[in-house]
Amino acid sequence: MISISNLSKQYTHNGQTIGALNDVTLTVGAGEIFGVVGPSGAGKSTLIRCVNLLEQPTYGSVKVAGQEMTSLTSLELRQARKKIGMIFQHFNLLTSRTVAGNIAFPLEVAGMAKVERNDRVKDLLKLVGLADKAEAYPAQLSGGQKQRVGIARALATQPQVLLSDEATSALDPQNTTAILTLLKDLNRQLGLTILLITHEMEVIKQVCDHVAVLQAGRIIEQGRVYDLIAKPGSHISQALFPVVDVPPLSSGARCVSITFFGQAADQPVLAGLVRNFDITINILAGSIQTITGQRVGRLQVEMTGAQVEQALAYLTELGLYVEVQ
Repeated sequence: MISISNLSKQYTHNGQTIGALNDVTLTVGAGEIFGVVGPSGAGKSTLIRCVNLLEQPTYGSVKVAGQEMTSLTSLELRQARKKIGMIFQHFNLLTSRTVAGNIAFPLEVAGMAKVERNDRVKDLLKLVGLADKAEAYPAQLSGGQKQRVGIARALATQPQVLLSDEATSALDPQNTTAILTLLKDLNRQLGLTILLITHEMEVIKQVCDHVAVLQAGRIIEQGRVYDLIAKPGSHISQALFPVVDVPPLSSGARCVSITFFGQAADQPVLAGLVRNFDITINILAGSIQTITGQRVGRLQVEMTGAQVEQALAYLTELGLYVEVQ
């Protein structure tokens, strides 16, 4: 649905050229929730604004639904943007308009008839859980409610793609979870492709299928969230499961990192190892987290005994990710 190839964005400031994005390439499949995570100043907002050409790329290609955005005329770009919704960190609502008026605004611009427009607004209010707030004004809403209005407005023209520019950064944890749950539901119900940027790893944990790590304008890592978690050396893995300093190992011992997914995270795997193999296990560190609704755990253990290699092979056969350190 979104294909970005060799994208660069440069600015000129006081006679100096500053590279905000450098040779960025990524692909977002239809129906995916794709996260871009990185620190402030990494170029995340610039990247997402290049998708709908709010920022004009200096070099590179941006395709949305197979359409090359950088080659469109002004009229063609306006038409293409109707299929790309966008939500923002600070909501960007019109304070003089009611909730219904804010949601109706893009439909008015598009020239939709009033009766049809009103029906569409009612449907959207129900979709985002604000059916009783049609006549309220933004000042009367909580942060979470304001963002729901922003989401409804972004969906007004029935886009294929939703861009989320730090949409939960201004919200408290409870509202953050509620908005992320709503986005996940919309993704499932509407088949909506969502590209979101964030500096919060909690957002990646809760909703993303794929993720790219952006640092100083460059993508340093990308892939399926689960695949990256399985690699103890990856940036995503280290952020979710920080490396723990372990005490000196016993003579002849092996330090093993075991990553558990789904049902395996709830199974007595270590007990089975001790029962079936001539080994001794000492747990050095461990953590279990919920990633996009699935339990994921990682254990660092010390293994000794005559059948360590057989035990490691057994763990791999179970579908667990094993790294011997």
